Amino acid sequence: MEDFRAELERHPGAGGMARTLEGVYRFVIEPAGGLRERRTYEVAIRRDGEGAEVSLPPSGATGRPRLEITAKYDRWVQLLQGRLDLTSAILFRRIRISGDLGSVRSHLSDARPLLDALEGVQSTFLA
Repeated sequence: MEDFRAELERHPGAGGMARTLEGVYRFVIEPAGGLRERRTYEVAIRRDGEGAEVSLPPSGATGRPRLEITAKYDRWVQLLQGRLDLTSAILFRRIRISGDLGSVRSHLSDARPLLDALEGVQSTFLA
C-alpha cells in the first residue's frame, strides 16, 4: 500500500484527481483463491497545491469513506494486472461500489490515476 500511495502521489494526473475526488477511499478484498481472510485498506486523497497528498490512514479510522470498492481477491488480481476493465466489472457486478456515486460518476475520468497507480505497483499474488 505504501508503494501504491507513492505511485499515486507522483502520478502526473494526481492534481486533477485530488481537485475533483478529494476524500477517503476504502478497498475491500474478499476471500477467494489464495486469500483466506477479508482485507480492508484505505487511502486519503487531498489537494496539495497543484498536486496531491496521499496518505494511508489506519483502516476504519476515517469513518465513512467517500467511496468503497469491494471485490473478491481474484477480481482484484485481474484489475491490478489490467485484465479487468473497472467500468465493465461494475456493470456486471464483479466489483461492488458504494458511497458518493453521483459525484464520483460525473468525474470518473479523473479516477484514471487511481487505476494507473494500482497497475503500476509491483505485486506478488497469492496462488
